[in-house]
Amino acid sequence: MNRNIYLLYNFKFFRDFLLIAPVIIPFYKDNNLSAFQILLVQAVFSASMLLFEIPSGYFSDRCGRKRTLVAGGIAVCIGLLIYCFSSSLILFMLCEVFLGFGFSMCSGTESALLYDTLHAEGKTSDYRKKESHAEFFSRSGAALSSVAGGFLGSVSLRLPFFFNAATAVMIPLSAAFMRDVKKTESRRSGVMKEIIDAVFFSLRHPVILSAGFVSGAVLTCGIISIWGYFLILPELKIPLSAYGLLFFFFQTSSALGARFSHSISTIIGKKKTLALLLVIPLVYASVAFFKYAVILAFVQSFLWGVATPFFLDIINSKAESHIRATVLSTVSMGSRILYVAIGPVFGLVADAFGAPKGFLFLSGIFILCATAGLLIYLKGREKN
Repeated sequence: MNRNIYLLYNFKFFRDFLLIAPVIIPFYKDNNLSAFQILLVQAVFSASMLLFEIPSGYFSDRCGRKRTLVAGGIAVCIGLLIYCFSSSLILFMLCEVFLGFGFSMCSGTESALLYDTLHAEGKTSDYRKKESHAEFFSRSGAALSSVAGGFLGSVSLRLPFFFNAATAVMIPLSAAFMRDVKKTESRRSGVMKEIIDAVFFSLRHPVILSAGFVSGAVLTCGIISIWGYFLILPELKIPLSAYGLLFFFFQTSSALGARFSHSISTIIGKKKTLALLLVIPLVYASVAFFKYAVILAFVQSFLWGVATPFFLDIINSKAESHIRATVLSTVSMGSRILYVAIGPVFGLVADAFGAPKGFLFLSGIFILCATAGLLIYLKGREKN
């Protein structure tokens, strides 16, 4: 089963090997999109993920992790291929629908496959460490593609899309060689009942729900902040040729956070790891009042890397095997709902008052979600 783990590392590397990432904002602007329209396009991506999130988790639980990951990889390839020939808002939205579907098929399924693989070998205690390694490969792919994407974008803003469509073939190809792990059979009580049971299990479990709120804040605000940083760079007179390098350092910082997440949470403990994440809204507030504070983005990205395997370990340890992917998808769906709700608002704020002021809005959202997560956890502990 070790083959599954190494293929998963490869899968995650190429899934996040996004050559288009450092040039996507200049590409949108070159096609006359406003900040609101840019965040609207990304909201379509999240809405697409939201629509397919739980069905994809159920498909994964019932039909196998391998098939789900192959289907997701193929959808990502299609989305990137359409992007190569698109130049309008509507077509960009269509691309994001395919990408959203593809990433939703991967969301939850990757972690479920890893946990199931380790469970079959009696090594679930290694999950947090292996998830940290997987996230390291994911962020490393993003980091390395940033440099290459920035270089290709300096030649032509459309060139990274063609190259990315080619490299994305490795995503379904990696999944095709994986092996499904035999899972505990669930009771065959109907599709909708099983999905509803998994959703309610997530909503009623205080640890999963509270982890979902905080991890959702880290993920959603983190993604929106990336767009925000790239909206600020032109104001700082940063040349386009440097975008890839900056994105490389951002993703490298995140990769290091993921790589050492297990060590950090083991050394300082879970409570202090959670407290450490409260630095993130402070970074956002700093950018709001001093745009040159974007340099602190590297601190935020490091903590983002720390948070991902940390919360996945908490959620996986509480979820039952036959609904694991659906539970993970439910948590991810919460993040997508948050993104669809606040992403366009951030764009409106950026258009009206400038991108830096949008970060004050992000800081407030993060604090609200973290507070809600804490209250849910404390209330659940009182009941127990």
